[in-house]
Amino acid sequence: MTIGTEAASRAPAIPSMSGFERYLSVWVLLCIVTGIALGQSVPGVFQAVGHMEIAQVNLPVGLLIWIMIVPMLLKVDFAALGQVKQHWRGIGVTLFVNWAVKPFSMALLAWIFIRQVFKSSLSGCRPISSTATLLA
Repeated sequence: MTIGTEAASRAPAIPSMSGFERYLSVWVLLCIVTGIALGQSVPGVFQAVGHMEIAQVNLPVGLLIWIMIVPMLLKVDFAALGQVKQHWRGIGVTLFVNWAVKPFSMALLAWIFIRQVFKSSLSGCRPISSTATLLA
């Protein structure tokens, strides 16, 4: 056996993608189209769902976000938190991008699109409110 084939045989096997993962974009598109079709055919139901809110937070949306987040939280390896010091560069870059770069890039994009590109389309809206929505 040559060195190249030995290395290839020891390489971990890459798990194949499931049909759901492979066609995720198609499923998302189908869900969007289905949601638009349902919203057009039974608007009263979706208006009722849209009015289910407390403190300007839509309850169904909040519930669905928690349903998406909780499984990820359950996979967190809390024992590995002791190794955080070993990965300080990656954590530092992540914190810098999320707290120093991203807010300003989002503000720039909000200004470009709300105040410049779609200014005439949003004449009935309050621009400050629309910009704040993009930044949230």
